[in-house]
Amino acid sequence: VKAKLDLLRKNSLEKERQDKQLSQTLGKMERAANESFRRDMASTTINGSNYNQANNSTTTDPNLPSKLKRPLNQPVQVQCKKPKFVIKTPTPKPVYEAIETPTDEVKTPEQQPEAKPTSSNHDKKGTWYESKTETQESFYWNDVTGASTWTPPDVYLSIEEQRAKGLKV
Repeated sequence: VKAKLDLLRKNSLEKERQDKQLSQTLGKMERAANESFRRDMASTTINGSNYNQANNSTTTDPNLPSKLKRPLNQPVQVQCKKPKFVIKTPTPKPVYEAIETPTDEVKTPEQQPEAKPTSSNHDKKGTWYESKTETQESFYWNDVTGASTWTPPDVYLSIEEQRAKGLKV
């Protein structure tokens, strides 16, 4: 255990030393670039006076990194990161209700479950639909309330039933 701790300390110190050296090198490069830029601006008499006036209004705190030094009248520019993931919420699909048919026609077993959503309970509670996530996990959502759940409700339209009705799945 002591050997591992010593190794970690040694690696940490080495990394810290490298970071410090990199920071110093970047600081030297930055100072040299700024000095070169000032010389170039001084040699250009047309833009030189405008730059010197604008340069007076910059922040001059030596503790600030160069990224934070900007003219006071210039807006701050922030780079936005792209989100790593997007939460997709299911959108309600249109509900197609069955057309009432005369009672003398024979109903097939597939048509009988379709009659359930047209009851008065459907108007109050809505229809539950089955959907799949990108990872093919089933979830269920209600077209009236907009609620969604991972557990299957008592009555819902499966993906096959939705396709049989001509709904886009």
